[in-house]
Amino acid sequence: MNEGPFGHSMSEHLPIIERSTAEAVAKTVGVAHEAWMQDWPLEVANWDRVGEFLDHYEMERNPEHRLAIVSLIVASLEEAFCLTTPAQKLLDRAGPILRVYPEIVKYWSCPDAHRDDEMFHITPWIRRLLQAQSNI
Repeated sequence: MNEGPFGHSMSEHLPIIERSTAEAVAKTVGVAHEAWMQDWPLEVANWDRVGEFLDHYEMERNPEHRLAIVSLIVASLEEAFCLTTPAQKLLDRAGPILRVYPEIVKYWSCPDAHRDDEMFHITPWIRRLLQAQSNI
């Protein structure tokens, strides 16, 4: 099980990505997929490839594959926010895509968290994304 700030498996709170879908997407985007990977997007997240993952998402038409790719995108953005502030260009591309997946946005927004140690590194950006959406 993936511990750390999550404290539980992501799969309890997010849409399930079927193993066959994760395997197909992993092959397409060039990341690992092993049977033991419980939280696959977190296991293979790569902050340096967010733009490439966004490209794959934009080209993909299969909704299940798109869900897997967006999960990989947000996990990779979390990794990016741990290290630095991602380029605004990437955030501007990712924002509209993430808005299509409210259950993912809600999870990463940590709605019940009030302190930094209760949330993810990406949470402040996700909350700004939600706030901007509610102001539309």
